[in-house]
Formats: sequence, C-alpha cells, structure tokens
Amino acid sequence: MNKRRIILSSLVGMAAIAALSVSLTWAWYASSDRLKINSFEIDLSGNVQLLMSTSKELDSFKEGLTREELVENEFLFAPVSSMHRDTWFNQKADTPIFYDSSTPSLTEIPSVEEASSGFFQKRIYLLSTFVDYYAALDVEQCTFAYNEELNSLRAQDLHKEYPELSVDEITQKLNSLRDCLRMSILVNEEDYYRYYVIDPYKQENEDILFGGVLDNDGDGYYDYYTDEHGNKKEVVYGEVNDLSKVAYDDPVNPNGEVESLESKGHYFGNSFTAKNRIDTYTFNKANSNGLEIAKEESYALKDLDEYDTEVVIPCYHGKPTEIVISIYLEGWDQACINNTMGACFDTNISFKLLRRIL
Repeated sequence: MNKRRIILSSLVGMAAIAALSVSLTWAWYASSDRLKINSFEIDLSGNVQLLMSTSKELDSFKEGLTREELVENEFLFAPVSSMHRDTWFNQKADTPIFYDSSTPSLTEIPSVEEASSGFFQKRIYLLSTFVDYYAALDVEQCTFAYNEELNSLRAQDLHKEYPELSVDEITQKLNSLRDCLRMSILVNEEDYYRYYVIDPYKQENEDILFGGVLDNDGDGYYDYYTDEHGNKKEVVYGEVNDLSKVAYDDPVNPNGEVESLESKGHYFGNSFTAKNRIDTYTFNKANSNGLEIAKEESYALKDLDEYDTEVVIPCYHGKPTEIVISIYLEGWDQACINNTMGACFDTNISFKLLRRIL
C-alpha cells in the first residue's frame, strides 16, 4: 500500500427503512427513505509523515481514526443543497452550511431553511511531522459507486409494490442515486480559506441550477402564490438574484377549472416533474429578463488528477491544518428524486501527498 496516501474508507449509504416515520411527507425533490453511514474510518496507511486527529491538541495526533471517533451518532441522509454558499463563505464561517427548500410556499418569497441534519460532516486536523506540503485527492483510489448487490435486493422488495416495473428497471433507478452524491472539503485556515465541492460524476458542460419551479405540496402542479391583484403565479424557489425579474407566460385559461390529478404514488412522484395549472401565470425560464439563477460551483473527480490542481490542502510541519469533510446529496441535482429512495452507495475517499509547499 502506498505510504504517501491517506485513505478515508468504507463510507456506505444503506437503506434505513426501519427508521422512517409511518407518516410520509412529499419532501423537496427527495426520497422518503433515508440513508445512513454503515462504517467509516480513516487509515493513514503507515504514513509516518502525516498524522491526524479530531482535536488540535498536539498530543492527540495519531496514524488513524476509528469509526467511533468519526461517527458519534447514527444519522439519516436527506437531500440538502450547497446553494447560498456566499452567505457563510464570505464571513469565513468555520463550518459549511447547507440549505433546504422543501417547504411549500404560498408567497412570492419562499422560505429557505438551514439544514441541521441529513448529511455527514466532520472536522478533522492534519499535521505534518516532516516538511510543509500539499495534499490532494488521489483520484485513482477514490470511489463513489452504487452497491449493485444491495440495490438489487432493495429492488426486489420494491417490485412487489410496483409490479409494473421490472427488478432490473428499479435497480437502475436506485443506482442513479450516485449522480447526486457530493463531497465537499472546507480548508479552514486564516491564510488559506478554501471550499471545494466535488461532483464525482459531473458531465462535460453540465450545470446544476440552484433554482426553479417545484411541486413541493405534491398535488401534481407546480406551486403557486396569489399576488396583490389576485393573479396566480408560479413560485420560483432557490438562489436567484431578484424575484421581481421573474418572467411569466399568461395563463392558458385564467378562469378555467383546474382538475385534480390522480396521485402517481410516492415512488413515482417528485418535486421536479409536475404540470402547469391552466389558471396560473407560468414561469418562463427562457426569458431571463435579467433574472439570474445561481449555478453549482463544483469539480468533476476526473479533472482533479493533475499536478497543478486547485483542490489542495496545505499540511504544515508542527502546525495542525483544520478541514471539514462533508458528504451529502445535492437536492437540486435532478437525479435526487423519489425513485432512488432506499438506494445504497459505497464511498472510498483517498488523499495523496502532491507537492512541497515552497
């Protein structure tokens, strides 16, 4: 095993059906099932030049951290978002903040709540015992993969409830959960404050927009509000620069009767896919009108395997470097939908020594 490599291994997301409430809500572009960490540890692989700890105390540093030190309590994954990052990043907060837009809005300005759960987050410290150097992700050793075996078992159970889909079709849907999986690293140093979001399966020219219309109340139509003139208008959720610049198309029939839609069932529904009400002014995404929707700032894993990569962590001799590692599901990624509920993914995160700090 390469002694210049730090490995964060065996992060496994598994279906946590038993932990669910009997009452299911139509969550923001989310599965009702949640995921939990099965095992998680950090192995320094015999690298005596680098130590780590969950504390700044110098006598606490050692060659590895156990699962018990990293995962203090069981928790459940739920979709969150890294939108509005400037609100905490510009203030140099010591911990990344994720947000939730799952609450249906009856007004033009939807609420955005800080997420306090639903993701893994841990503060650790790195300490060099020799010279100052940069550490970087070891792309060849990093894995963000679906667990075919466990997803197939889950698919067999779901097939009993939804026989119209084959086991293979359900398995493929479960496997797609990996596409919305994210890892982020905050380097929290006074003279080196950086935040990196890694999208392992980011495609060429792929943009994740942090905004748009949603069906958060689950009625099959995109949510709307009524303005001061009595006009119904679709709610635009997420991180946008100016809601007054939202462009709308006229209703198909302002006085028409809106039919009730037959429920698709929780598994087949999600907040991204809905219909426009015929009596409602509909959001015209193509007509920007000066409206700007924020985009996810992320790195594809495959693009980090370079000597001059920007995604680096300075490790100093005798001085701990503080980092915060987060694993989460990006809710604005359209792979984060109900038919991925109960999926299982395996994650292996590896760092390597990259180059000396000169």
